[in-house]
Amino acid sequence: MVTDFEFDPEKSLVATTYLAHRSGETMYTILKMVYVADRLHLERYGRPITGDRFIAMKEGACPSKIYDSMKVLRGENNHNHLPDSEHYLEVDATTYDVAVKDMPSLDALSASEIECLDETVSILARCGRWHIRDLAHDAAWKETGRNGTMDLLAIAKSIENGGEILARHLETRFSS
Repeated sequence: MVTDFEFDPEKSLVATTYLAHRSGETMYTILKMVYVADRLHLERYGRPITGDRFIAMKEGACPSKIYDSMKVLRGENNHNHLPDSEHYLEVDATTYDVAVKDMPSLDALSASEIECLDETVSILARCGRWHIRDLAHDAAWKETGRNGTMDLLAIAKSIENGGEILARHLETRFSS
């Protein structure tokens, strides 16, 4: 099973803060937006943005380490994988609303990563949070047991028009 690329804490913090700032959404919608943006970047450029491992939770695909870090920000006692995130983000423990306290530099993100984050925000604006939720319930999510780790190859295969080619490329890359 290919589960993830290497997790990048800095990119993950910047991408999450960027999505929170641009969308004004709650923690749960932002987590699904991370999945949508990572999947979009995987489709277009052959790699995800964050490198986080996705879990097939009841309400959709969820980035594991970013979720753990958001729970720390709402006051739960978990491990924070996003360095200095408390300087940039705040999560209300009751409503799960996310407030952006400060924006980190976007230098950690490439132009293609910002493009996919912006497109995800655009999808949200056009179609709403329930559509984002639906996108996080794709074929890869459906074939993974609840609370199981989603296979990156399954995510790649779920991409229309070329997912099988991408999956073969990833399989070759990770089997060496």
